[in-house]
Amino acid sequence: MEWYEKREAARAYAVAGTFSLALRVVVGWTYFSAFWRRVVLENKLIPDDPGYIGEKFNHFLPHSIGIRPLIEYLVSTPDALWWAMVVFTIVEGVVGLLFMFGLFTRLMSVGVTLLALGILLGSGWIGTTCLDEWQIGILGVAAGFTIFLTGGGRFSLDRMWVRRMPRLAERRWFPWLASGPLGLNMRQIGRVSAVGAVCAAA
Repeated sequence: MEWYEKREAARAYAVAGTFSLALRVVVGWTYFSAFWRRVVLENKLIPDDPGYIGEKFNHFLPHSIGIRPLIEYLVSTPDALWWAMVVFTIVEGVVGLLFMFGLFTRLMSVGVTLLALGILLGSGWIGTTCLDEWQIGILGVAAGFTIFLTGGGRFSLDRMWVRRMPRLAERRWFPWLASGPLGLNMRQIGRVSAVGAVCAAA
């Protein structure tokens, strides 16, 4: 009976992850394309050039929430700001790419959520850049949370990895970092989903 329940749980998570494939690909591309635009299409990491990504921090500063001292430091220290933009851009590229392909899907979903939260805290609720940044940020939070619950599903590198190495699915850490059943019952899933939805909307 226990074997049957585990198999059914694995199927349920595989289906849920497959249903959320479009969301994973679109949001993953949103983050990866930021890296692509800044580095490949047009280098926006050159401080003296028009369109330098660091200039956005000047607009963020008056309206940021909770991280104003950090933004003030970066704005007043150009070298640190440049390094922060480089690291942030690389992280966006890696997280977006792995999120799209479903490799360590749940770990990448946490990355998506944190990147989105950083955008929300940086831009604040009201300001000249609020509307676009808020929309991107809140979508990232909701998508990261949703994909954390579902995992990668059928069309993910996580699943391909498990098919080649079935014992991975038996490791306790693997489902929490990649994909597969989380070991939560329906009541727990319902509570987590409701709390997460309220927090994302707030």
